[in-house]
Amino acid sequence: MQERSRTVPPYVPYRTFRTFLEFLLDGIPDRIDRSVWGYRFSGSSGSQLMTTLKVLKLVDEDGRPREELGLLVFAEGEERRSVLRQVLRGFYGPVFELDLARATRGQFHEAFRRFGAREGVLTKCEAFFIKAARDADVELSQYILAGRHGARRSSSSRSQRPAPQGERSVHLPAELEPAPVHPQLSVAEKILQKYPDFDPSWAPEVQSSWLSGMTRLYGALLGPGGSEEARE
Repeated sequence: MQERSRTVPPYVPYRTFRTFLEFLLDGIPDRIDRSVWGYRFSGSSGSQLMTTLKVLKLVDEDGRPREELGLLVFAEGEERRSVLRQVLRGFYGPVFELDLARATRGQFHEAFRRFGAREGVLTKCEAFFIKAARDADVELSQYILAGRHGARRSSSSRSQRPAPQGERSVHLPAELEPAPVHPQLSVAEKILQKYPDFDPSWAPEVQSSWLSGMTRLYGALLGPGGSEEARE
């Protein structure tokens, strides 16, 4: 296994890195220094950004752009993703030694520890790589991605959360589709108006479902106190 120098991986926010690349679409200067990025990326973000460019060998030690930087800025689509993959592979050797499509979070973390970064910085280093890898269309396992770095609960999972007691919806057939509700009505009126008037022409199973739903609804609204007013 090839020995790596203990250079701390990039830990600037990946969004900052992407924003800078987009900024360079107006033209790549002969040298990238504080006079180029200072008014847009002040303080630690600018310093971390400059370190990132050097670590990934997008600029030399004097800040002069390399060919890879121009390709990364101006390429599009699969060509850009291919360039970014090459840039990542050029630095993250220990990480790409893993089968990233199947690696566990523990394996991923151990690979990053080989760079010698402190634990507090390591999380930021991993975050940069994950977002860059996804931008480059590098497949990452569900174990690496689970519960991390901007993962959001989908709207479908939110809709599956149980409603508070007394507000649980009653599942009815399609014939009993809820009607629009006026926003200024009371809670009880809003819930009651979800139900159409009883129609004797409905099929027996629909009538039974309507009656069962209405019974459960009144039970939830009235509760043990016996009246809606008492519950309010």
